[in-house]
Amino acid sequence: MSWTKTYTSIAILFSIAIILFHVIVFPEYTMPLLILLGGMGVIFLFYTSLFYYSKHWKTVLNFKTKLFLHSVFYRILGVVALYLLTLNFDPDSLPFEISAIDSVNYHISGQLVVDALEKGNSITKVLAGFWKGPSDFGFSILIGFLYYIFGEYPIIIKFFNILIGSLVAIRIYQITQYIFDEKRARLAGILTMLMPPLLWFGAMLLKETFLIFIIVNVGYFVIKLIHTPRFKLLILGLIVVQIPITLYFRTFIAPLLLICILLQLIFLRTRKKNYRIASIIISIGLVYGSYIVVEQLGMKESVDTIIAASQNQFDNELTHSAQSRGISYTTAIVAPLLIAGAIVTPFPSLLDFEEVQLGIYAHFFNEIIRNSLYFFVFLGLLRIVKQRNKGTIFVASFAIGYILILAISGISFQDRFQILALPFLIVFMADGMAVEHPKKTIRWKIYLGFIFLAILMWNLFKLSNRGLL
Repeated sequence: MSWTKTYTSIAILFSIAIILFHVIVFPEYTMPLLILLGGMGVIFLFYTSLFYYSKHWKTVLNFKTKLFLHSVFYRILGVVALYLLTLNFDPDSLPFEISAIDSVNYHISGQLVVDALEKGNSITKVLAGFWKGPSDFGFSILIGFLYYIFGEYPIIIKFFNILIGSLVAIRIYQITQYIFDEKRARLAGILTMLMPPLLWFGAMLLKETFLIFIIVNVGYFVIKLIHTPRFKLLILGLIVVQIPITLYFRTFIAPLLLICILLQLIFLRTRKKNYRIASIIISIGLVYGSYIVVEQLGMKESVDTIIAASQNQFDNELTHSAQSRGISYTTAIVAPLLIAGAIVTPFPSLLDFEEVQLGIYAHFFNEIIRNSLYFFVFLGLLRIVKQRNKGTIFVASFAIGYILILAISGISFQDRFQILALPFLIVFMADGMAVEHPKKTIRWKIYLGFIFLAILMWNLFKLSNRGLL
């Protein structure tokens, strides 16, 4: 492992510095002390735990079992912490999170599915009267079936998220093991286990955790397929079956996954003619197989409806996100910030200047940690380009392609959207941490200096946008 005590000290000191700077310069906008200290506690726990696990899990036996069990523990801790946070600052939102809107809607839609199942009514017709389009049907149906089996309690969904979120840590470990080595794989698994943004959204009744699981699962089977000496039709079948599911969660994920898979299959082994021919045949089979699955399951008309309904989806989401934050994105200053820093964003909101900001600055620690560690992501991505590591094509193309789509659409600042790319970025983060380079530490410090300025500019922009400067 390569996360050292020096790295831990640098990261913690940087986090303290950026927080204290905003407290000193903007004392009238300081967030509640409990949230401030709690967030700093999360940052301290993350970095010290990362150092501990990196040091003591280098050669530990039964790594996958331990990784899963510890992931479950930290995700349970996340659920409890979010409950306590909501209890103290927004008790009316319980049993959901602070300023819960989407979670409440998913809960209600799940109850509608239960009612439809009990009465023998059409689930899709019921959901069509609740949601604007079928791209939100998937999670509602999942909630409905879990409610139907276990009872209509939101904690059931959160426990489900705990389990599949822990499985994501296993899958990221396995993917990194295939692409790099055991050292980097263990570090990637530990990062996924501890990463606060994944714990934060896993503690909510939102679709992102399950969607991450599907995406990472597809990625695992794609990587396994290209590393298997003999072609496995079963693995291809598992890939084909899972891709159409994403249409009912977020429309553009399915075509993006297909494109990334085709890139991986076609360009992995181009030197040998037989591999090239085989990859082309598999690619054609993948596309045709996906079409057959959609058609045989009676999903073709639904897919057409989803695609038609999603044409204005990003505009609607951008408008909603902007309104909830009180930000006008017609302001020219923010446009280059969103595009240039698409991977690094979102930046943390560290100031409390209106009531609606509570649900935004409450998770400032998520953004500070991500902003700080993305230096290692850039380092890892740079290394695969230099080394022409074709085994990373799927993982890299999905993460970068997804973020570019967000940037072009203007919603790269939205943490909930960015979270889908995070597990794959962790793969490169682990490689960036593991590589030995004499100037890595000093370059990371320089990077943190730029991040300090970017965070300050972001918070100044938010104040300026409201006329508070």
